[in-house]
Amino acid sequence: MVEIRDLRPDETAFLREMLYAALDWRPDVELPPAEWVLEHQQVAPFHIGWGSPGDVGLVATADGVPIGLAWYRFFTEGEHGEGFVDAATPEVAVAVVDGHRGRGVGKALMEAIHARARASGVQRISLSVDHDNPARRLYERLGYVALDEREDDDRMLLELV
Repeated sequence: MVEIRDLRPDETAFLREMLYAALDWRPDVELPPAEWVLEHQQVAPFHIGWGSPGDVGLVATADGVPIGLAWYRFFTEGEHGEGFVDAATPEVAVAVVDGHRGRGVGKALMEAIHARARASGVQRISLSVDHDNPARRLYERLGYVALDEREDDDRMLLELV
């Protein structure tokens, strides 16, 4: 049975692992080493300084072992990810450990993080997804809509109110 709980302060290594996993979704493409990818200017804002006010992370566990993570963070005009809309709209990311994908873990995490955001007064949440990423279908089923299409990816938005 999958349980969902808050990301603990001592689990930033898991956050970094899941961030890399979220980027490593193409089976036919080998990413550079995690250390390099995680320090990239478009990736680093999602984990460096984690635990700031407004940061929210939810971990899915099976038998007490972490198997997935959904997290969101508020950004500024000066520092943000590809899904940035505005300073009042957090960007969300989700990843599931290989071997546990396709079993509803990502959906459960996204629904839980949406509920947490609503409870915190967040009115909308955004993300960025590559056109051919299979996770895009999940986001669309959850109600995300594309704000604008870019060359390789789309910014998507979910109204929470």
